[in-house]
Amino acid sequence: MNITITGTGYVGLVTGICLSEIGHTVTCIDVDEDKIRKLNDGIVPIHEPGLEEMLLRNRERLKFVTKYSDVYKVSDVVFICVGTPEKKDGSANLKYVYESVEQVVSCVENDCTIIIKSTVPIGTSDKIDEFIKLHNKKNIHLDVVSNPEFLSQGTAIKDTMKSPRIILGVKSNKAQKVLKEIYDGFHQVYVITDRKSAEMIKYASNNFLALKISFIN
Repeated sequence: MNITITGTGYVGLVTGICLSEIGHTVTCIDVDEDKIRKLNDGIVPIHEPGLEEMLLRNRERLKFVTKYSDVYKVSDVVFICVGTPEKKDGSANLKYVYESVEQVVSCVENDCTIIIKSTVPIGTSDKIDEFIKLHNKKNIHLDVVSNPEFLSQGTAIKDTMKSPRIILGVKSNKAQKVLKEIYDGFHQVYVITDRKSAEMIKYASNNFLALKISFIN
């Protein structure tokens, strides 16, 4: 299966490298040419213990590019790991998520599973479904999945590969099967939910973390 990661920030880069560690071939896309050049030279632009060694160990299964059209064309799975920064009113800016989805839809030539790993408001996956219907001019099936991340700086590899659970917010059995094919190498517990519940779990986890920090302070 051709796995593509869109966005090589903290989440995208760690996810891509960890998937290569369990045997997947992964292509990571980013608009930052300097970052992509460093990654192709074996240099990790973030500080995360063990990540650079893992990158070097799996270089034959990892590819880093800036041009997306040819990559999306043959992708079976695309992880959307772009930023969702706050707007002035505090709401999430989903511009980069929708731009990425539109690029996938315009380029992909076979059935594809789009996995939203970015932190997005509850109901975003349903809205992306509607967005895809408006832009999908080809007779292909595109599944949208909510698969939130729970990474902490300094322990991101462990949080990815030895997490107590993997949340799969899916709408179809086919999408669930695809996600399990990807993640079975991590040997973790799956929590299967609908997509809105998966999005809610991410926000609830963030709020619980903020609460714990408040009590610690």
